[in-house]
Amino acid sequence: MYIKINNLSKSFKLFKRSAGLKGALKSFFNREYQVFTALENINLEIEEGEIIGILGENGAGKTTLIKLMIGLLYPNKGSVLIDGFNPWERDYNFLGNIAVVMGQKNQLWWDIPASESFLLNKHIYNLAETEYDKTLNELVDYLDVEDKLNVQVRRLSLGERMKMEIIAALLHKPKIILLDEPTLGLDVISQSKIRDFVKYYNQKYKTTFVITSHYSKDIQEMCERVFVLNKGKSVYDGNFKNLVKNINPKRKLVFEFNKLPDSILINDLKEKFVFDIKDKILTSILNEEELQVLLKHLLQNFKANNISFEDIPVDDAMKSFFENPQQYI
Repeated sequence: MYIKINNLSKSFKLFKRSAGLKGALKSFFNREYQVFTALENINLEIEEGEIIGILGENGAGKTTLIKLMIGLLYPNKGSVLIDGFNPWERDYNFLGNIAVVMGQKNQLWWDIPASESFLLNKHIYNLAETEYDKTLNELVDYLDVEDKLNVQVRRLSLGERMKMEIIAALLHKPKIILLDEPTLGLDVISQSKIRDFVKYYNQKYKTTFVITSHYSKDIQEMCERVFVLNKGKSVYDGNFKNLVKNINPKRKLVFEFNKLPDSILINDLKEKFVFDIKDKILTSILNEEELQVLLKHLLQNFKANNISFEDIPVDDAMKSFFENPQQYI
């Protein structure tokens, strides 16, 4: 197994302080603490070349898990092995084959162009000139940022900065890439570009991607498999589409009549089915079996200009899941 996590737990000791001067004095002489459990008994195995999404609400433990996987935090118990390496030993071979991009943290120098930071990474990873140029040109070309290479990082848009962060992380061609909230705060076009790039890069180089996000759209478009965290605990590990379908098996039917339908026939249908109708458009949200029966009745009695099916929005399904995950597992 390429990445193996066993019984991983992490908790933090948080200082409690009461408000006001009295509270400050009390805390000075008699400090009180509370223990916050960020992760509890996490077990996870990831194959080489896989794209897996770590999904959860804010505070679910996603970033803590990433930090444990790269050795920035030590666990209270449990173990992590990545390609046979223990992250906390900081082995050079391990560090040279992993990359991390955090949506809320910058690795690029703020007051100089990204190209200067790229040169620094070239020397850090001891990259040959030809190898460096080839990799840089490929990344710059795909992410379409050639005209921004010599612009100070602080003058770049958020989307442009994220693209530069990804380029910096991939210059040494790591085998494992951890993306923590890579589309956070980005506009729709930039989000789409990042998602497309991840799929392209994984397909071409068979690189392992671990992607954390609280955006369901990220996971839906980039990952077949999802690992869901809820309040520090693992609540699901499996196919994302199956999870969404299990949460909400219903779909929406949109039936456009070729002319205004006969009201008597419509009233007869209302006795059997639940739907809305406005002018020549009928919409209904039912499970698959009920939708097919309704569609059969409609086609037997009416002519259609257009028929379409729509899935229930993924965000709505995941909202229901996080409110009561045990209901769907």
